Amino acid sequence: MQILQANNIRKEFGSLVAINNVSLSLEQGQVLGLIGPNGAGKTTLLRILATVLRPTKGTVKTLGYDSAKEYLRIRKHIGYLPDFFNLYNDLTLHECLEFFAKAYQVDEDLIPQRITDMLKYVELEHKRNDFIRHLSRGMVQRMGVAVLLIQDPELFLLDEPASGLDPKARIQLRSVLKKLSNEGKTIIISSHILTELSGLCSHISLMNKGNIVMHGAVDEIQQKVFSTKVICVSVLENCQRAAQLIKEFPNTEIRTVEGNEITFEITANDTELAALNSHLISAGIKVFNFGEKKTDLEDLFMEISTEE
Repeated sequence: MQILQANNIRKEFGSLVAINNVSLSLEQGQVLGLIGPNGAGKTTLLRILATVLRPTKGTVKTLGYDSAKEYLRIRKHIGYLPDFFNLYNDLTLHECLEFFAKAYQVDEDLIPQRITDMLKYVELEHKRNDFIRHLSRGMVQRMGVAVLLIQDPELFLLDEPASGLDPKARIQLRSVLKKLSNEGKTIIISSHILTELSGLCSHISLMNKGNIVMHGAVDEIQQKVFSTKVICVSVLENCQRAAQLIKEFPNTEIRTVEGNEITFEITANDTELAALNSHLISAGIKVFNFGEKKTDLEDLFMEISTEE
């Protein structure tokens, strides 16, 4: 099921072109990482998708609804968490969720259980009667997700949710987002902290200067950007001899030889990699690890940015 379809979105602020003819689509259950440096246009794009801003040109359809004409319908199905948001500091967590549940017109009979479920979901049930003003930054971020969850949206739009969080708070927030992903929720999450998105996204869009430079499934983009594979080999002994044997194999280039580990680049298919592994073993090299080093989002970002 298609959740989102944006076609040729353009947003101008006077002479400034913040978004330049951007198109993208999302199917149900996909998690899109919107990656780019500050000023790339990520926030502006998210605000357009959230119906907070209207594009200068282009169309957006969310769950089949036209954002220009049916934005109120769309808002019932999305959860938008901006980079900076405010909750009412003088309310307890329970009161805050009750307020938003009523604002979202959740059935009165469902509200008490929904509040309990959401607090458990973001692991804040022990803070139920605490005031918002007493929460840490990380807890406020998780509470923001709970506010979105209270209406059970189908599409989440999260703008830099890990910004300003300490490592523990990031891990806790990531755990919540991972649960949403595992439940099949559709998510767009923007960040310039690339490690926060690794392992979470099914798709990525790299933005720069208002343009989407590259978009697609993570593994497809990895194959497109990197024509070679990076392989790590660990041996028990004779590391230098192993490195020499690898170097003699076609289409290989040694990256590093450290201790008993060799890292090298190779243009080869799985059959050829298996042949190289067998070649090492036949030569008397005791190999105890032979595997591809997976490319993370930071590697992708740097490679694509360099090409640009």
